[in-house]
Amino acid sequence: MSKKNSYLALFFKSIPIGLANTLPGVSGGTLALVLNIYETLINAIKDIKVKKLFVIGLGAAAGVLFGSAVITDLYQNQPLLVNYFLFGLVITSAHSTYKKIGHLSFLKLLVMLLAFAFALFFAREIQFGFLNAEGLMLFFIAGFFGSVAMILPGISGGTLLILMGVYHPVLKAINNLDFAILIVFGAGVAAGLLVFAWLFSYLLQKHQKEIMVVLTGLILGSSAAVFPARFNIVGLAAFAAGAVIIIILEIIGQNT
Repeated sequence: MSKKNSYLALFFKSIPIGLANTLPGVSGGTLALVLNIYETLINAIKDIKVKKLFVIGLGAAAGVLFGSAVITDLYQNQPLLVNYFLFGLVITSAHSTYKKIGHLSFLKLLVMLLAFAFALFFAREIQFGFLNAEGLMLFFIAGFFGSVAMILPGISGGTLLILMGVYHPVLKAINNLDFAILIVFGAGVAAGLLVFAWLFSYLLQKHQKEIMVVLTGLILGSSAAVFPARFNIVGLAAFAAGAVIIIILEIIGQNT
């Protein structure tokens, strides 16, 4: 196995992906693109490559545990600064998809704007009135559709879980090790990943540049979910920190 695809590299690259899925406004799929393991992730799910999935899942689980235990508390205590930081993350990460779209034609720009508008609507947290499931079934359904956000750049898994009303219950279940909820939610995630990985793999193989146009619009539009509520000097430093982290992760993705 090459250095780029080594299990150790996959493990460490998967940690920020799991972390991202606990944060509203940030997409794990986006960080997978930044870290240059997006296609590896999709193909591992599609072809059920157990060893790679285990390593990626272990790293992502570490990120989720860290996020649920630390980052969410920080978000509650310093929401403005965290939003500046996340805004820097999201905006800068759009560079990873933009550089792959080739020549920017009028049609590509139009598609990007439509994707931006969709993500902007989504980021405003319009509640899903059609979701009438209750109990454990709700967690399975949330896991199934939440899996799309976990691998689709530009759509935040955390935001989607908020819309479904299970964001805080899932984090609470992680912290309290509520295995009934975690197993059902995990089963929904696994089912969703298997279904949608095939679709995303096909689209990437046949229409990569067009998909990157859509993803760029989705990522930029999703930044509305973490747009800072007011101007803050310290917040600008947090924004810069978020941008620098993405630049560092992108360099790591290109060289490991």
